[in-house]
Amino acid sequence: MDHITQHTGKSVLSISHQAEYAFRVGTESAHKGDYQGALAQFEKALASDPHFAMAWHEKGNCLDELGRCDEALSSYDTAIQLDPHHAEAWFNKGLTLKKMGREKEAYSCMNRGVDLALGR
Repeated sequence: MDHITQHTGKSVLSISHQAEYAFRVGTESAHKGDYQGALAQFEKALASDPHFAMAWHEKGNCLDELGRCDEALSSYDTAIQLDPHHAEAWFNKGLTLKKMGREKEAYSCMNRGVDLALGR
């Protein structure tokens, strides 16, 4: 089977074809600047596969772009809960917190993301 796999701690989670397809369409939409359309696709992916950390992360990115920062933080938190080693989710959560004026928390999250990306 040709599924996207993601590492969640020590286990590997296999993503359904339906979730993978919606994720890919959502990613393409986001790259084109259609954050509302992308958000709908990420929600479709998550309805099919609620443990898909990458989809939660991308949903957070769309919500942030749409100015829905509290919802973005919730999505990033879910991504991090599902995959505590997701460096981008940590870093992007920090960027959203910074945008909200929560500097101390922001830098803590961004530093965690950088440390994970560097393997520390």
